[in-house]
Amino acid sequence: MGKIHELVQTMFPPDGSGLKPYEWMMNPTRQREWIDKKGIFLWLAFFFSEIGAGLYFVSLFYEYKAGLILGWLITLFLGGLIHVLYLGQPTRAWRMFMKPNTSELARGMWIIGAFAALGFLQIVTAGGFNMVFNTIMAILCLLIISHGFATMNVIKALPAWSSTMVLPLSVISGIWVGQQVLQLMAAVSGTAGFASGMEIWAEVFFFAYFLCLLLYVWGTWHASDIGKESIKNLTNEELLKISLIGVVGLGVVLPLILTLIMWGGDTNGFLIFLRLASVCAGDLAMRFVIMKSAVYKPLI
Repeated sequence: MGKIHELVQTMFPPDGSGLKPYEWMMNPTRQREWIDKKGIFLWLAFFFSEIGAGLYFVSLFYEYKAGLILGWLITLFLGGLIHVLYLGQPTRAWRMFMKPNTSELARGMWIIGAFAALGFLQIVTAGGFNMVFNTIMAILCLLIISHGFATMNVIKALPAWSSTMVLPLSVISGIWVGQQVLQLMAAVSGTAGFASGMEIWAEVFFFAYFLCLLLYVWGTWHASDIGKESIKNLTNEELLKISLIGVVGLGVVLPLILTLIMWGGDTNGFLIFLRLASVCAGDLAMRFVIMKSAVYKPLI
């Protein structure tokens, strides 16, 4: 009851500055539940789950056990614990497991549970790297990476979230960030040749990420007038600096410059670290502006 009262006070404050009762039916209105106030926890939870699962996914192909361990820990303890902070009543969280057929959130909980159990088994098993185990864990990682945007994607009332490019962007973003973490781990561990050999994949994932970003903006802009309104919000006073500095500057331009400097495998630990920090900041900014700029379709 208290949450309903708080929502009413937010939408219709006593001073009359909020939404008029008819505005949300006739005009595009921005979503607030998933990014404002406690919604920030959901934004961070999706980000850390993506990093952890992306790192685990890439580590499978290199059979790099340290990457599996760190990816497993990040996904469950950073992504999972922050996710719990978003829940209104954590003691009731178990109810989310009850409707996997109809709830994307419930499916995500089951997938994370399977990832936790099977990932632990793979880590502690001496012969954990085999085709069957790797394939199962790779699929679970991809599902976790896309879980955040998949949960958002089912909300058809928000065209910026139901875009067909949301899920490809999410998957490529997770693999790109995870690959960068693994490359830094290789550089720090002293295996410079390993880190240098991974640079070709860094180039591939970066350009794939950039392409998905362009296609998301283009597709959302041309999909509908409400989608166009969401893209316009990326350049309003509230989001302009985050879009330009965070998404474009730190997410695209600086990684592009560093990738060109290291083109051909001429890598070093400091540049890899700088690119990773830039990529993480850019990815956080990208997720923030997509969640913040989305507007609901009016009912009328």
